[in-house]
Amino acid sequence: MPQLVATDDGGLVVAYRVHRRLPLMTYYWEVAVQALGADGWEPPTTLRGSDGTLEEAAVAAEAGGVRVAVQTDARLARALQWTEGFGGRECPTLLEHHGSVVWHGIHGLGTVAVAHVPSAGPVPTATALAETSPLARTVLADDRREARRWAAARGTDEPERYVAEVGDRRWTLYWGDLHRHSLVSRCTAGDEPSLEDFYRYAWDVCEYDFWAVTDHAENSSDHQWWSLQKIADLFHVPGRFVPLYGFEWTSADTGHQNVIYGDVERGAPIFSAFAEGTTTPRGLWDALAEHPAYPAVTIPHHPGAAMVHHDWGFHDERYGRLVEVFQACRGSYENDRAFRQYADGTRKGTFVVDGLKAGHKVGMIASSDHGHGASYVGAFAETLDRGDVFDALQSRRTFAATTRGVVVDLRAGEHGEVFMGQEAPAGTRRRLTVHAEGYADLARVDLLRDGEVVHELVPDLHAALDLPAGWRRVPLRVEWGEAESTTRWDGSLQVLGGRVLRTDFWSPEVIAADDRSLAWEATTHSFGEPYGAQRGGVEVTLLGPDDAEVQVCFGDAEAGTVRLGDLADTLAAGRDHALLAPLGHARLQHAYGGLTSLGSTAVDLVWDDAEDDGAEHFYYARVVQVDGEAAWSSPIWV
Repeated sequence: MPQLVATDDGGLVVAYRVHRRLPLMTYYWEVAVQALGADGWEPPTTLRGSDGTLEEAAVAAEAGGVRVAVQTDARLARALQWTEGFGGRECPTLLEHHGSVVWHGIHGLGTVAVAHVPSAGPVPTATALAETSPLARTVLADDRREARRWAAARGTDEPERYVAEVGDRRWTLYWGDLHRHSLVSRCTAGDEPSLEDFYRYAWDVCEYDFWAVTDHAENSSDHQWWSLQKIADLFHVPGRFVPLYGFEWTSADTGHQNVIYGDVERGAPIFSAFAEGTTTPRGLWDALAEHPAYPAVTIPHHPGAAMVHHDWGFHDERYGRLVEVFQACRGSYENDRAFRQYADGTRKGTFVVDGLKAGHKVGMIASSDHGHGASYVGAFAETLDRGDVFDALQSRRTFAATTRGVVVDLRAGEHGEVFMGQEAPAGTRRRLTVHAEGYADLARVDLLRDGEVVHELVPDLHAALDLPAGWRRVPLRVEWGEAESTTRWDGSLQVLGGRVLRTDFWSPEVIAADDRSLAWEATTHSFGEPYGAQRGGVEVTLLGPDDAEVQVCFGDAEAGTVRLGDLADTLAAGRDHALLAPLGHARLQHAYGGLTSLGSTAVDLVWDDAEDDGAEHFYYARVVQVDGEAAWSSPIWV
């Protein structure tokens, strides 16, 4: 976050923050200053007592140099004395926050320190530099190359919008994110941006139509909560960019909830999981109910995570309208063994599908959480304003997308009169209609009933590859993990008498692949309770006759050999094929395998559920591109 200032004597001084990482989840940002003189930039000088968060320094010219003002919260000294709940010394004081205390790492907004930095000017002029250096010249570029795959053609004002027409209703698709953290949260390695910079990132890079910064309530001061709402209003451009008020309620016992407010005035309440009365989701919902002027939805995230799973024993249909099925910074939490399942997704019984099976009617969204990746919620709203966007969220007219540009539209009924997120009236025909499209070729479309695939659209590999008669297609995952210590899983798979399906995209662990073999590198970690042991795997599709042999090795040790026909029968019966593992478990299990094209970027399908038993079922659709990017519709309950 550099601040550049011209000094009175013709010099330049720049001040910026430097990231200093400490053990575990502790860090600080120090301020460094450099002056530009006749011989170039002088070495940086760091300012004592400038340790703090990523707040930019303030710099102003004064006689003989500049005056620098910086925020500091003395976090270096605290970090050396204690660690936030990881077995170090306890924090000496606790900060009051809405009637309770915040995380130990946060102790108010800190103090301001000032320093004088001398100038090294004057610096050579541009004319003088041009005479001595061929590199010193003025460059002007006003052409911008559009790298975003989903953006409109150059010269148009708006990208073409997807529109869903259902009966006499017409909803436009808008893209957003409802889970993002700025430096206010101060919870990972301290590399989240400032609020102002983050809004520019949201607008310029992610191209959100709507979004919410959901910094942790437990380490947001009263002033920061006010500023989060204030900045949301400052950047609000009706019809173009719609920020919503939000915060994350963070319980280590029952899960994390993002609270998103509707079209409300500033002054929305904020609640901490550490505060008396709101330590459980029930307490949070009761507290929200005391403020009817501030309607909200609450969205659990990373269900299924060993680190902090969601407790589906808590639910309130007034607020629990949505759930995160995917995070850009982690992966999928759809169900156990899900495609792109995250490494810590090991807490059985707490995934998204588990909540749906428990009878909770929640729609699907994807979010980003931390980091610089971006996943999206697609929301179908009448217009792009706060009220209509919130109505779409509350009505579950949403789908989850790992990235922008992958669209899924699910409907039910004789004429598709029931839209995703809705409950179908009694007597509705169990006809499901799916429209899917992407920015790249689609690889598959799945239709699921009660969390199980009941219909799938996949490429016909026998026709596309002209496979010999009797050859099988066996999609699978080589799965490993849940070892009690850090474990290397580097290994290989070889097919004798068959083939490995070659694809354009591979699991990120794969380091080599050819027609007969696959090799990978991977490591899992175990963090003990409550963070658990990680898992991982690679996806691949094998082709061959029944007597082809599949051999898997971890390192130099053989983990198992099996006939392809026997393996196919085992996986088709819903069982795994166990492998010898150095620690934890290793197995071959049924999965998507390699992804190949359906031959189009858009497909439509209609499927009738012939097993109409009169009971209520939930249906949703899942779409996957050849590059592994995916989308999930909100369910329809019929």
